[in-house]
Amino acid sequence: MEDLIAAIDMAPKPQKAYLKQLFKHIPIASRSCRIVELKANTKFVSANEPCNAIWVLIEGRVRATEEQISGDVYVFTEFQAPELFGEMEGFAGISYYRVTLVTVTDCKFIVMPMNSFLNWIRNDSEALFLRVRSLMSRTLEETKNNHTYLFLDGFDRLMLYMTQYYRKHAKNKTCTMQIKRQQIAEETGFSTKTVNRSIRKLSDNGLVTIDGRKIIISERQYDQLLELIDKKISH
Repeated sequence: MEDLIAAIDMAPKPQKAYLKQLFKHIPIASRSCRIVELKANTKFVSANEPCNAIWVLIEGRVRATEEQISGDVYVFTEFQAPELFGEMEGFAGISYYRVTLVTVTDCKFIVMPMNSFLNWIRNDSEALFLRVRSLMSRTLEETKNNHTYLFLDGFDRLMLYMTQYYRKHAKNKTCTMQIKRQQIAEETGFSTKTVNRSIRKLSDNGLVTIDGRKIIISERQYDQLLELIDKKISH
C-alpha cells in the first residue's frame, strides 16, 4: 500500500493541481491506496461487480460501456483524467458498479478502499463541494445532450457527435479523428453501415474531410456543424 498524497505527485501537472486541492484535507488514516497502471483496451471494472473501491484516474482516458440484451456493446461516454469512478455508487449507497469501464489509452490510477473514501468525504465539506459541483455539471450537460438528441435523426446525431469530439480533442483549431468506424458506431448507438453512410454524406457536403481512415474537422467545419445543429433544434 502507498500513501495517497505521495501517489498524487506522480500525476501530470494539470491533474495534480486538481487532485491536490481535492485531497488536501484527507486524514492520514484514509490515505492508504495502491497504484495501478493498465494498458489500453483493458477492462478494469465490470457492471454488477461489488463496488468496494474508488478508482482515481490520474492519467489517460476511459470509456464507460453497457452491454445490451442483444449482446451489442454501447459506449455511452468517455472520461479524461482526472476522474473518479465508483463515487456515484458510493454516494447513492449502491453496492455494485453500474457500468463497465475500459481504458481507451494506457492509464494510471490511484485505487482506494470505498470505506476510506466515504469516511473521508463525510467529514470534508470542501472536497464534497468540489465533487458535487463536478457531478452536477456533468449531469446537466448529459441532460442537455439527451434533450437535444430527441430532436435529431441519425445523421444529425452524428453531426452532434462530431462537434463533441472536436471540443474534446481539437488541437491548433483542427481535430483529427483516428478511431475506427466500429467505435463511432458503439458510441452513437448506430450500425457501422449507418455510420459509414453518414460520414460519406458529411464529407460530400464539406462538413468533414476524409484522409484515408482519418476524419479531419477544421474550425470552419466545426462552426458549420454547430450552425446546422442549431437550425435543427430551433425548428
